[in-house]
Amino acid sequence: MVVPMSQRNLRLPSTAQKEIREIYILVMGLTGAGKSTFISVVTEDSTIPIGDPGDLDSVQDYIVNIPQRGSNIIYEVHLVDSPGFDDGTHTDCKILNRIANFINTHYKLGKTLAGVLYLHDITKTKMGGVGQRNLRMLENMVGNDKWDNCTLVTTKWGCTTDPIGEEAREKQLMNKDNYFREMLHNGDQTASMVRFDPKSKGRALNIIEPHLNRKFEPLISKEMVDHMLSLGKTSAGKILNDGLEELAEMGTELQEVSESRELLGRKFNELLFDKYKAKRDKLMREQKLHRVGRWATRTTIVGGAIVATIVTLGPGASAFALEPAYETYACRQRTEDKDKMVQLQENYAKESQDNLSPTSVYDAQWIKDKRVKSMGDLSDNYSMRSSSSLDLSPAGTLTETVMEVSSFAIKDPGIP
Repeated sequence: MVVPMSQRNLRLPSTAQKEIREIYILVMGLTGAGKSTFISVVTEDSTIPIGDPGDLDSVQDYIVNIPQRGSNIIYEVHLVDSPGFDDGTHTDCKILNRIANFINTHYKLGKTLAGVLYLHDITKTKMGGVGQRNLRMLENMVGNDKWDNCTLVTTKWGCTTDPIGEEAREKQLMNKDNYFREMLHNGDQTASMVRFDPKSKGRALNIIEPHLNRKFEPLISKEMVDHMLSLGKTSAGKILNDGLEELAEMGTELQEVSESRELLGRKFNELLFDKYKAKRDKLMREQKLHRVGRWATRTTIVGGAIVATIVTLGPGASAFALEPAYETYACRQRTEDKDKMVQLQENYAKESQDNLSPTSVYDAQWIKDKRVKSMGDLSDNYSMRSSSSLDLSPAGTLTETVMEVSSFAIKDPGIP
C-alpha cells in the first residue's frame, strides 16, 4: 500500500506499534528524463508539475509511506527531486551546488542517502557530451566504491515508433565505455539497470524496493563535510572545473565563468550560511509587510475616530472600540514573528553544531542582523571563538515605529 503525499499527514492504522524508518533517495537526470513523472506515479500525487524545468534553487522532497509486508516497519521514503542538468557548465554549477547543500546538510544530521536513481530518456538517439559529463558527475559524487547504491533507470519506453531502435539503444548504454558500462561492471559495487513503466505503480515501487534497507555515505559529503574541501575540489566538482577552464580559454561568458568559480570555491559551512540567509531574508520581508500592515490599520482606525468625532461633534466611539481588539491581534502577530526568528536561530545552531571545526561555527545571533550579507560579515563579529560579540539589539531587533495621528496615536507596546 502506498500513501500518496496528499494523505501523508493522515494516521496510519496501529501507528503506535509501528516502526517508522526514514529513507532518502536522490532522483537525478537531465531535464526531460522523466523524474517528475516517476515521482508522481510512486506518490500518486497528480499535482507534481510534469515537464516544468523548475527553479534552480529547488530541490523538492516528496514523501511516500511504504509498509513492509509481514512486519511493523513503515518506510517513510523521501524522494528528492533535483533540478535537471542540461543547460551548460554555469547552470550545472548552480545545480550541483544545490544538490551538495541538500545532501551535506542531511549527512551532517545523520540522515544519509539510501540510494540514487539516475533517469535516462531511451528515446534519445545518443548520449551527448552534456549527458556524459553529468554521468561522470554522478559517478564521482557517489564514489566508485558505492555504485551498488545506484539504479540506472531508462524511461519513455514505447514513445517512439521504433521499438527495435529502443532495444538497440539500451544495449548501447549497457556496453559502451562512456555510457553505463563502467558502472554496470564494477565488481561487488555494481549499479543496477531497470526500465520504468509509467503505467505500472507496482513496477515503479520495485525500483525503489532494493534501496529500502540501504544506507551509504556519498563521496561528496565525505569530501566537503569530513575533509573540508570546497565544491570545486571534490571529485564531482572537478568535472565542472574542467569545463570552466575550456570556457575561460575561449574568452566567452566571462561573467558566468566568474560566478561559477565562486560557486565551486564554496565550502560546506558557506552552503549552510547561504541556506539560512535566504530563509532569514524571506522572514524579514514578511515581517516588514506585517509592520506596514499594522501601521496602515492603526492609521485607518485612528483616522476614522477623528472623522467620526468631527462629524458627530462627539467621540468616535465605534472606531475606538476597534482598538483593543486590533491591538490584541497585533500583539499576537508580533509574538509569532519573533518566535519564528528565534526558531530559525535555533535550527541554524542545531545544524551548525560540531560543524567541521571550531572556527567554522558562528553565533546564531547573526540571523537577526540585517547587515550580514555574506560569510565575510561573520568572521570577526560572530565567531564562537571571539572574545566578545556585538550587542545585536540596535541592528538586529526590528523595532516598529508608530506614526502619531493628532493626539489619538496608539502607542505600540512591544517589539515586532
